[in-house]
Amino acid sequence: MNKFSKDILYDEDAYYMSCPEVVANYLAELLKSYKTAVELCSAIAITVCALAKHMDKVYGVEIDSKRIEMAKNNAKLYGVSDKVEFIQGDVLDTNLLKNIKASVAVLDPDWSVDKNTPKIHSNSLANTTPNAIELFNKVKENITSNLVIRVSKNVSFNDLKELGVCHVYNIIYDGRIRFKYALYLDNIKEYKEIDTDLGDLSYL
Repeated sequence: MNKFSKDILYDEDAYYMSCPEVVANYLAELLKSYKTAVELCSAIAITVCALAKHMDKVYGVEIDSKRIEMAKNNAKLYGVSDKVEFIQGDVLDTNLLKNIKASVAVLDPDWSVDKNTPKIHSNSLANTTPNAIELFNKVKENITSNLVIRVSKNVSFNDLKELGVCHVYNIIYDGRIRFKYALYLDNIKEYKEIDTDLGDLSYL
């Protein structure tokens, strides 16, 4: 499966961890009513670029300087470089977070339990890099109460409910759940779990 429509730059880990472009576009459609956004742990910026197609300004925060350079290149390829800004830094740095103005935040921590076995994914929000619960709380306190978090399919709906009222989208393609998006938005008033089948992506 070719995850991206452009000849983007990426490293092996980033390719594996990034969601397919069509999935990022699906999330962007869900969030298109917002005008500004930030993605924390933005890696090579596939989600940043998808959001920027609908928004006025999108920030990407990433600690890896090489991935920041890849992200800048990829934003040019997707034609959104004029609407995005990349910040190199620690996503748990309170001072960094306080200086970001965004109406919605997307969190995408690494779910790998062990870097030597990247395909074994955590079933705990506390066992991600960085700690997803700590990141969620810091972003909520310093940027916005409208949050989205992408998590392993192994994380339960009940665990996600512990963070607040949410809609959880089980992202399905090629016949199985790949991961989940949990949306904690001000206009969400009830818990809901939604299976979202994007069909056969093997042709990509």
